[in-house]
Amino acid sequence: MAFLAPLIAAAGTSLTVGIASGLSAIGFGGSAAWSLATGLLKVGGSVLLNSALTAVFGKTVSAQNVAAELAQQTTAPADRSVYGVWRATGTPAGVPVKGNYIYGAWILNSRVSDLPSFTLFLDKREVLLSGDAYDLSGAGAIPTEDPFEGYLNVWISRGNHTAPPEAFTTEAPFVEGTGEHLWKVSDAWQGRTVIWLKIKAGSNRSERWPSTPPLVEVEGRWSLICDPRNVLHDQDDPNTWEFSENHALCVRDALMQNPIRRYRAGQIHDSFNQNGPDACDEVVALKSGGSEARYVCAGTVVWSEGEIEDQLNPMMISGAADFIRVGGKLGYAAGVYRAPEEALTYFLGSGFDFPDMVPGSELVNRLRVTYPSSGRGYETAELTMWDIPGALAADGGVPAVKTMDLPFCSSATQGMRVRNITGLRLRRQERIQGGTLPPEAFNLIGGSTATIALPGPYGALDGIYEVETIHPGLSPLGEDGEVAMRLPASLVKHSADIYAWTPETDEEDVHNEEFVSATTGVGLPGPLSVQSGGDIDLNTGGALIPRFLFLFDPSTSDSVNSYEWSWRLAGGDYQTGGYVPSDTRNGDDQAFFYLNVAGIGEGHDVRVRAISTSGPGDWVELTGAIYSIALSDVTADAEPGRVVFAGTAPSNPLFFGLRGYRGEVGAGFDAAVKLAQVIPADAGEIFDVVVGDEGAINILSNGDFVDGTGWTNIGNWEISGGVASHTVAAASSFLTQAVSGVESGTSIRFTVTLSGTTQGFFGARAVGDSVEQSLTTDNGVFSTFVLTPENMTSVTFVAGLTFDGTIDDVSAVVSTPDTIPLGQADYWLVPVTVSGAEGAPFGPFTLQIP
Repeated sequence: MAFLAPLIAAAGTSLTVGIASGLSAIGFGGSAAWSLATGLLKVGGSVLLNSALTAVFGKTVSAQNVAAELAQQTTAPADRSVYGVWRATGTPAGVPVKGNYIYGAWILNSRVSDLPSFTLFLDKREVLLSGDAYDLSGAGAIPTEDPFEGYLNVWISRGNHTAPPEAFTTEAPFVEGTGEHLWKVSDAWQGRTVIWLKIKAGSNRSERWPSTPPLVEVEGRWSLICDPRNVLHDQDDPNTWEFSENHALCVRDALMQNPIRRYRAGQIHDSFNQNGPDACDEVVALKSGGSEARYVCAGTVVWSEGEIEDQLNPMMISGAADFIRVGGKLGYAAGVYRAPEEALTYFLGSGFDFPDMVPGSELVNRLRVTYPSSGRGYETAELTMWDIPGALAADGGVPAVKTMDLPFCSSATQGMRVRNITGLRLRRQERIQGGTLPPEAFNLIGGSTATIALPGPYGALDGIYEVETIHPGLSPLGEDGEVAMRLPASLVKHSADIYAWTPETDEEDVHNEEFVSATTGVGLPGPLSVQSGGDIDLNTGGALIPRFLFLFDPSTSDSVNSYEWSWRLAGGDYQTGGYVPSDTRNGDDQAFFYLNVAGIGEGHDVRVRAISTSGPGDWVELTGAIYSIALSDVTADAEPGRVVFAGTAPSNPLFFGLRGYRGEVGAGFDAAVKLAQVIPADAGEIFDVVVGDEGAINILSNGDFVDGTGWTNIGNWEISGGVASHTVAAASSFLTQAVSGVESGTSIRFTVTLSGTTQGFFGARAVGDSVEQSLTTDNGVFSTFVLTPENMTSVTFVAGLTFDGTIDDVSAVVSTPDTIPLGQADYWLVPVTVSGAEGAPFGPFTLQIP
């Protein structure tokens, strides 16, 4: 509707000023209104640029789409500025291959960054690092866990570097004329934040490196920013700047540091320098009892040709802010309520319009808001659909749903406040257009608020209004140079309720479920469990094949169509196992698959992941599954030329028999050797088996010297107390025992325990037509071989005339091909399956074999 406006105090009301003047407006914040400094007047307009209209009804920008574009390999990486705490996507700027390695560089930020620390993600998987990634002259940082351990070196430069890592220029240097596009010292991408990766392909590439080159993302604190409120910051010296995520300061920086069209300090309104940043720094309480800064900025601006203000609109709406133009300057209207400073009781001019309805194309009563959630790895999350209070009923119950993306808002609670402010601002329908404000409104510009209190019958228009546009003008009044100020303006009804926020009632609960990326695509299966044994083994009718049964609860994602699994022996590389259809279930509604045992008693690592229409999910792993055919209660005794093992066999039907092993004392089972063929035994039964010569005997009697029976003493020997002792004599002495029936050339295994000797020699002899002997001067177990002479008649132990000491536990065993080696060693007993596979060894038993 249109109103005539006789609301004129006096026809000659005017503001007389000099011929030359200049406009100088200062910013606002909190409850302060815009004001104008005194000075000469230069007529200029002011406009509030509504970022919400563009965000809701114009082209939207998704942080995920920006990241997807940045991840594309190119020789000319896009200029970008990364703000706040963010997960930045790297652009491959060179990934040459030399041998089995990629030496790659990824641009993260087209400028210097703070990054006191960082977190690396490759193909959406966090990489835990150890070492100094900032030292480009060293080995960099290396992963500490699978699947990257041993396959990656990482360096990162924050923009102050002058060359690539030394490893790049020494291991993969550019060589003129070779055609290889490798690294020069000058290939530094100076002034940019770069991550450098030396990637080893290795085996199992499809699992470790699902994409080549990998998707590289780095999370941390990014661009350094000038804060004009800080006296130590020099706008012309970036070395004095510091990290900040203040929304107004990030926008200011983007205006002044973009590579397309930079604003100069004289083109930036003071609202960017003080009141705007102050408003963003205000503390907002959270329902949880904590707090956060009112408006922060986090995200990546990719610079392209076009209007800078349009490119920054997604950043502006993420903080509920609007640009304002004040003459030739660009200002910042923070997303806070500004109380009116002026009260206007009359208008000038012939009339104005008072529309009270917004165009249908701009109608919205429900808002759907998406944002990059810091709680979900900065992937897109969505707030609860919000019904603008009273809007649906006012629109006749016809839903008008609009989507608003907040690509630079990583806080859910900030997103809620921005959503509410934006929705309520969009519902403002009462406007005053075409009116001319009186000179008292001279200190109002776009974004200012004023109280309108008109006399009757226009009281229906009264209230608080926000200035959308205002264009100060001069109207000449006479020939004496006097002019009258005219302020044509457009106003919109406004209210402090738009910005009201009570955390306890207005803040909705946010559930940051673990994000499953597009490359991993789907929720996790349940934990793996494993079974093995006779009921699980495969019976082919002629043989049993040992195997595991792995079970897991299905993923809760409806889009799953199958499960992929792979396996490895502990310490090896994973290899493909197979796929399980999503509807393969047992009676307990669990998914399952079988794996044939690759090594009895060895650890098997198995992992499974869900496959959906959007791709594979993350792996769920079970490590160290062992197929056991373990022995129990095993004992081992040393006897002449053999070991006697006793114990209980496993009840597993795959068990077939037993095999002995012998190794050096302390050397371990891996160095042991087999002693004989497999000895059959019954599953589940007690066994008593001999490894070695079952018939081997000691041809000597009374070898433990219970008394002197069987022994002939020739010289200075004495048998007493279970030992034979010798003292120094005038001549050699002999302790002998008659034997018969031993063929000549037979190997006799002597074992004697000596103690107490300090001098002289001791010998073991086979006596017949000749004498064959072996001598020692040492205490301990004396084990030796002697070949028998023709017509052997006795075994004799000889002591030199100066020998003093005792002997005990003597034996002389006739060697055969089946006797096990003489002397001390470690022994194990191993179960063997029907297929010849061996189980876990039982032992060691350290034995002295005579």
